[in-house]
Amino acid sequence: MKYSLLHSTALAALILALALLAAPLPAAAQTTAAAPETSVASVALQDINLKELVPKTRMPDGQRAIFEPKSVRFTAQLAQMPTPQKADYLYKVMGMMGINNPPAVSRHIVLEYGGDKALMAYVEDQAAARFAKEAKTGEQYVFYAIYVYNNRYGPALVVTSFSK
Repeated sequence: MKYSLLHSTALAALILALALLAAPLPAAAQTTAAAPETSVASVALQDINLKELVPKTRMPDGQRAIFEPKSVRFTAQLAQMPTPQKADYLYKVMGMMGINNPPAVSRHIVLEYGGDKALMAYVEDQAAARFAKEAKTGEQYVFYAIYVYNNRYGPALVVTSFSK
């Protein structure tokens, strides 16, 4: 059965509301200074703990919770260097959320964060080039990302920068 964009948007809003009720952000999350410059405007940077956030934000298969993207910062171990990744759905979501100049994304990385499974994260193309020159798998980094939606794996993040 096909749904109109209005139905899809209403459904996404309902799923988001339910997800927010069922999975509040950790109490330790704080709003701090602005993130490194990205192609998506951001007002504030929120510290997140992936070990707490990932299990709370996993959606049932086939469902996603879409919300206004926000800038986040977290610490994790780089488990896999950037590899090719389709980003059609990511661009669709960013377009629905009114992001006129989304970051160029054609790769993903894999992060170890101390949870039961590693987490895949999209990576902005400019950041992907930096990974090849400056990063090593198995090392811990502070990642700066755009938190876009939740899916069955947890948060969908677009890594825009990192530091040691």
